[in-house]
Amino acid sequence: ILSIQSSVAYGYAGNSAATFPLQRLGHQVWPALTVHFSNHTGYGSFRGTVFEPSVVADVVRGVGERGVFPGVDVVLSGYLGSPGVAEVVLDAAHAVKAANPAAVYCCDPVMGDLGKGMFVQRDLPELIRSRVVPASDVLTPNAFELAYLAGSGGDPATSVPADVTTTSGL
Repeated sequence: ILSIQSSVAYGYAGNSAATFPLQRLGHQVWPALTVHFSNHTGYGSFRGTVFEPSVVADVVRGVGERGVFPGVDVVLSGYLGSPGVAEVVLDAAHAVKAANPAAVYCCDPVMGDLGKGMFVQRDLPELIRSRVVPASDVLTPNAFELAYLAGSGGDPATSVPADVTTTSGL
């Protein structure tokens, strides 16, 4: 699993939450970090840095240079940090799928949550909706994110889970 996500020092989110459990389940995980923050951005205040897209791309490229892409079954992405990192993730998913056509791209479109609103850079929600979501095979949004992704546009802060309905009988 090539896991391209955040890292936090306080709490559990992104690769700080995913890597160990996946390893305990017997999976080989190669974590590439998009950010390293003191804590989840949903707390409001945090410290740390969003890694430059070139840094994330170098890490992914280095993993690929180990010759492991043909054996990667899943590319997993979470908190992206910036639009440039989103492009790196799309490139990584494409490279892995070129090496292993059976690989799956699983996107957790981390953007915001109920009561907190959006907690990502302003340009990310639309980029995730228009480019990242269509490229993914599996999508794991929370209800707030699903409302935004399924919506017709506009202010992301106005998306609410009540906007999402189900089709009976499915």
